Amino acid sequence: MADDARWTLIATGIDELRERRPFKEGQTAPARLFSDDHARVMHLALDEGAELGEHMTPSPVIVQVLEGRVRFDVGGESHGLGPGGMVHVAGSVPHAVTAVGACRILVFMLDPQSHTHE
Repeated sequence: MADDARWTLIATGIDELRERRPFKEGQTAPARLFSDDHARVMHLALDEGAELGEHMTPSPVIVQVLEGRVRFDVGGESHGLGPGGMVHVAGSVPHAVTAVGACRILVFMLDPQSHTHE
């Protein structure tokens, strides 16, 4: 990973992510791709049926599906997301993810203090 104080090359493409984090049968395989004082990016390879049970994060998150399909449960609703699908969840809001088939997702954990408007 190339970086200096002003920028960071996190990944060159999906093939690199596949190589760095292969699927594990029946499991979720997480990998931290980036972290600094303002954000964290996680890559998760979820095998078919793998679940991230209902949970909350203290800060807002954006979840993006890279490949495959997931069921994303939030606010009493269930949403099917495919490649390119994205959802934003505010901090302290319960949500859950279930892999409909083997899939890859990115989770962007944001620092709400660094994104204030004046």
